[in-house]
Amino acid sequence: MSDRVVFDAEPLLAHVFDETGAEHVETYLDRVDEGDAEGFVSPVTLTEVLYVARRGVDTPELDTFLSWLQTRVSIVKPSACWREAARYKEDHQVSLGDAFALASAEYVDGTLLVGGDDDFEEITDVDIRRFREGAS
Repeated sequence: MSDRVVFDAEPLLAHVFDETGAEHVETYLDRVDEGDAEGFVSPVTLTEVLYVARRGVDTPELDTFLSWLQTRVSIVKPSACWREAARYKEDHQVSLGDAFALASAEYVDGTLLVGGDDDFEEITDVDIRRFREGAS
């Protein structure tokens, strides 16, 4: 695994909701917090986390986590990777959020931390690490 980790929405949501595999996500977050790895996230991913998590988490608690996260990870500007995101969307029919997560990982030459869904099965040009098996 690279010393650069890009967080997809599913691992961050697993952390927020304390779902199966959340302890593995916390390991990555701890590595970033301690300076043992660099963390990155797409603003599209942050958008997904915010709107999904608002359905089931107290807003002040969620805001605290997102504020903490934004002080520890770098946000990859969409202008840096929008063409690659379009290519992933077209070539692999992934969601827009997944396309930007993939493009962000490619841009920073990092490992993309994802969940157990099969959206990333055919992707070979980005280092992908799963924090759990099976869909959430």
